[in-house]
Amino acid sequence: MKDRSGEQEPGLADVLTLQRQSAATASAEAERAPYQDSLAEYVWARDVAGLSPRTLDSLVQPVLEICSYYDVMPWHLSSRQLDKYFAGPGKRPRNTTIRSKINRIDLYYAFLEQRYAGEIHRRFGAVVQSPVDAFNRPVHRGDFGLRIPPSVRATKRFFGAWREALPRARSIRWRSGTT
Repeated sequence: MKDRSGEQEPGLADVLTLQRQSAATASAEAERAPYQDSLAEYVWARDVAGLSPRTLDSLVQPVLEICSYYDVMPWHLSSRQLDKYFAGPGKRPRNTTIRSKINRIDLYYAFLEQRYAGEIHRRFGAVVQSPVDAFNRPVHRGDFGLRIPPSVRATKRFFGAWREALPRARSIRWRSGTT
């Protein structure tokens, strides 16, 4: 920066230059430890939320899968790589949904952005941003875990209507395998 006289102010430019140089020379090994730490801390945070061990494993599996496929740290994964992976080698049979995996990746990135973004940017010069964007975000988004039960009044009304309809319902009798 320049001061009022137009002279270069010492110090600030040197600090920025040193940060850029250290970020550029960061090795994959130096980045691996924060990546593994973030995964462990994410599992601990979700464990505190009361998830089962099987669910905890399934939360980090898609992140491990795609990062190992491209051999990158999560903060270097792009939207294009995510698209290419799930359009090709990441596409699985119908019993494993892509939507579920992408949602789990996005949830990990929300954690990573909140807890590690500053440190990752300072140490490696990378901006943490989810590769799940407006174009590849699954259509059926929402909080499917939240379930509000009906009121007592609504429940009584439902079963009352059901009870009244039963006498008019078609009766099916089972006799030796025939209807």
